[in-house]
Amino acid sequence: MKLNIIKIFAIVPLLVASLSSCSSYLDLEPQDNLIQKEFWQNKEQVASAVAGCYASMNQSGFTDRVLKWGELRAEMLVSVRAGSSEQNMMKNFVTPTNSLVNWSAFYATINYCNLVLEFTDQAQAKDLSFTEEEAATFKAEALAIRSLVYFILVKNFKEVPLVLTATASNQVDFYPAKNTEEEIIDQIVSDLNVAVEDLNIGYSESAAYDKGRITKGGALSILADVYLWSEQYNECINTTQEIIDSGRYSLVDGSEWFNSIFFEGNSSEGVFELQFDDLNKTLQSSFYIGSPTYAPFGGLKEIYIEFLDDVRADKATYDEELNSVFKFAGIDETGLYRGNDEFYNTFIFYRYAEVLLMQAEAYIFSTENQNLNKAAELIGLVHERATGIPLDVSLDKASLSNALLLERQKEFAFESKRWYDLLRFARRNNFEEQYLILNLVDIKAGPDDYEQILSFYSDQESYFLPIYQNEIDLNKNLVQNPYYENN
Repeated sequence: MKLNIIKIFAIVPLLVASLSSCSSYLDLEPQDNLIQKEFWQNKEQVASAVAGCYASMNQSGFTDRVLKWGELRAEMLVSVRAGSSEQNMMKNFVTPTNSLVNWSAFYATINYCNLVLEFTDQAQAKDLSFTEEEAATFKAEALAIRSLVYFILVKNFKEVPLVLTATASNQVDFYPAKNTEEEIIDQIVSDLNVAVEDLNIGYSESAAYDKGRITKGGALSILADVYLWSEQYNECINTTQEIIDSGRYSLVDGSEWFNSIFFEGNSSEGVFELQFDDLNKTLQSSFYIGSPTYAPFGGLKEIYIEFLDDVRADKATYDEELNSVFKFAGIDETGLYRGNDEFYNTFIFYRYAEVLLMQAEAYIFSTENQNLNKAAELIGLVHERATGIPLDVSLDKASLSNALLLERQKEFAFESKRWYDLLRFARRNNFEEQYLILNLVDIKAGPDDYEQILSFYSDQESYFLPIYQNEIDLNKNLVQNPYYENN
């Protein structure tokens, strides 16, 4: 059984209990003074608090939404036995009362991080063995995790409250208004640039420890992704190059693509992989409930043709016969599946293939540093690893853009990225390529509901989720996202 990285630390029950019992972060009242007066005394307690940041992500309320927010509104997944909330989201029909838009687990993680940032110096001052360098590294981990969480929220809600103070203080504003996307992106970029300076390049204990904690490469990957989302292409090129130049990551051999990356996990390609254990059933509950044929979701058969003569094809990404997602539930090319007690997958946030493809995208769309030959070379590395043949594409912006989007579709199928890829490409130049999203209607709709689903996908404001109604009811300063104000 794989060990969850969190188990390397001793998680302090007091800290966990003080936050995880709250139903809504933005309705969170201050705890008593136990946290301030008795907890933050030494290095070991801070290490446990940082472990709490990771542990808070290792909950179904967090990872389940990361998976569904990134995939359901796109075209890769289809409903087999999905619930009504999921089915509605798959048609981009989402209301503020849909429980899938509840962001409380994300703000709980943010609060864990804020506690570390607020009280680590206090503990360092009391513990003579606790060096300033160690304290800075712990805070850098918290900054990077908080940045990742805010980036997930921005991609899904566009505007959310930017809370940078822990709720252990009576001075916290418990009813914050939303911040703009630009304000949140600026904060993320600022925080990640600070974090990168203090994070470790890696850890020597084990591959799981190295991949399961935020490293310098992990923070740089988040930063590159943020730059790409916000169309800061030159910065993305420089950031991804720093990861490449580190020499710490490499593409696994094509013959090992499934086994090394997904079945065993923590491959040479992994940059940041949340380490699951048997307490977390996100992948199992989505793609295997006793049998893949009973899972809520399967793959869209029409896309399988794109995978022909590709190591990512049948019995790797999907199981064509059963129309199931094999990537997280399978064992090997024979079609054998994991048992119910064998779901120890990692949850991959970033791997080296994405670093290469992020840089390729930046080279395609950069104005000052456009380099189409370099972009083709980078896409070709991922393509040839999977197919064994060179990438055959015209060296023009439109052709390379299409080739990149297709390569990302095949490489990261069902990895919580497809919707953001479509949205990122569609929204450039004032939604010049909105057709990428409107084309989804032909897949999602039938003759009886075509016009209705078309209306759900036609309004650009609908590409961002509504704020959960409970949050609106509790916080008088929160304003519902525009598309949902009268829906």
